[in-house]
Amino acid sequence: MTSPDAWVIVPAKMFLRAKQRLSSFLTASERATLARTMLTDVLEAACSAPTSKKVAVVTSADDVAREAARLGAVVIDDGGANGTNEAIAAGLAGVEKRGGRLVVALPSDVPAIMSEDISTLLQAAERNRVVIVPAPRDGGTNAVAFTLARPLQPCFGPDSFARHIAAADRLGIDPIVCRNARIGLDLDSPADLFDFLDLSTLTATDRYLRSINLRERRRGGGAGHSRPIVDAGAGNEFDVGCANEGSSVVIRGA
Repeated sequence: MTSPDAWVIVPAKMFLRAKQRLSSFLTASERATLARTMLTDVLEAACSAPTSKKVAVVTSADDVAREAARLGAVVIDDGGANGTNEAIAAGLAGVEKRGGRLVVALPSDVPAIMSEDISTLLQAAERNRVVIVPAPRDGGTNAVAFTLARPLQPCFGPDSFARHIAAADRLGIDPIVCRNARIGLDLDSPADLFDFLDLSTLTATDRYLRSINLRERRRGGGAGHSRPIVDAGAGNEFDVGCANEGSSVVIRGA
């Protein structure tokens, strides 16, 4: 049973400013709609996870705040945060003021995520551990989970996986590393969009991308750039309920 004080924290910026790396492939309006739709999928997964009691969106954007509130999330002002890590720090402070004890922080652009993925992270972190979901490329991190009794310093970005490991070491915690294909697929490039469509998920993001005939825009540039889905269907290496398809868990040094 996960703590009744478990929270999911999702930082998000103004929809019209999101996904600039897709500007050569999608129009500004399409990028804004994609950002909104991905946030919807992430929040629906978070809100339906039986182990996450509350979900917070950290933002200073009015359009994001309205959408988050519509979907039942608590809105925490990011205080003009400069980047993801400052936004997550603002979210952690806001959650702690609201009595939160256990948190998972994840981005708003992982629409393939499922409620059981979030439950897995929270259940693992509840054992007073740090859980890190590495990105499948750039050495980054796509989610972290931990208790606020021993909070992990957020340091998302390229090569952040090693920095999160080091932050856990400073806390004296040997972290759990959870490789999850769905959380690992953040939609940042045209190749990511096609990788996501190949999953054929029952998500609003999948329906939206198909509605704009995305595949017809492909001009061969995606060939050779599609990344593999890591550890898809891999077995569980630690008994924290990660046996669901697309996940595997290891303890560093195990």
